[in-house]
Amino acid sequence: MNTEQQGEIQTETPPVDMVENHNEQDERAFINSLDDDFDPELSQTEAKEQALETEAAAGIVCVGLMTIEQTMKTMLHPRFKFDPEQCEAVATKVAPLIVKYGANPPPWLAKYMDEIMAVFAIGMLGLSSFMQVKQLKAEDIAQQAKERETTNLDNAEVAA
Repeated sequence: MNTEQQGEIQTETPPVDMVENHNEQDERAFINSLDDDFDPELSQTEAKEQALETEAAAGIVCVGLMTIEQTMKTMLHPRFKFDPEQCEAVATKVAPLIVKYGANPPPWLAKYMDEIMAVFAIGMLGLSSFMQVKQLKAEDIAQQAKERETTNLDNAEVAA
């Protein structure tokens, strides 16, 4: 054998101290430990429970979206409506987050909850104020139209 062939043989054969030796008892213990850890029925049950949790969370998201839709109908326009397919897509995407974090915000967001709630409160105050002004202007326009109509009727009676 030349030196190159000897080098190839040496690199292909692992050193003796790296070879693992197992006896039949070790193999049985390993196989038995695998059987103890995995239960297909339990795995299926867990998968079903997780699917039910996700479905319930999606339902919660849908209820929240319906509430937002009703609020927007009241405040912005009576014919406003979310696209049902988009609502379902949002619910499907948000549901795993609800399952993952429960009723709590994610840890990276939790430290900003006071700020988020303050912005939300200010935004709601601003939106309700805007809606009140819009309603008052509509009432003023209706009142002016009524006064003009009354004036026109009075002028028509005087002319007659």
